[in-house]
Amino acid sequence: MIMKKNTLFVIITTLAVISFSFMSYSYAQSESSKISIPHYGVLIFVQTIVENSEGQIVTYLASDKFTDVNSKSLNSLLDSEANEKDPIVSIGDEKYQVITRKQTIDYDKKNVIASTIMAQNQNGDLKQIARFAHDGYPIVEGDRVVSIWTFIRPVE
Repeated sequence: MIMKKNTLFVIITTLAVISFSFMSYSYAQSESSKISIPHYGVLIFVQTIVENSEGQIVTYLASDKFTDVNSKSLNSLLDSEANEKDPIVSIGDEKYQVITRKQTIDYDKKNVIASTIMAQNQNGDLKQIARFAHDGYPIVEGDRVVSIWTFIRPVE
């Protein structure tokens, strides 16, 4: 029951944030308005949810502010991840691909997490692709961290 509530919360929050983001770009602006894509070519939005061992949400973070973005690796990863299930949306004359992926990590010891990081395994080494720095949150044994990544990039 708690897991269903958590999933519903995440879905509603994601839809609300994406809807409000699109509305804020189009409200009271000209028809030539379009989504503001950062200099690295992809709008990234991440939600991080920390659940305790009983499935209760103890931390929720969300952001579209990233540092240390490796645009070449990011676009390479998205090219390899993208498939026909990832929708293409039109806003005005512009088309955007929306790619959403979920990452889950279960912790077996105490820690403090101060960044949400997207990394890719390359030849046995993890290579950082993007980083969202935030205030640290504590993790204890049995906690689960779920990160839901949404990438929006222009397509032709």
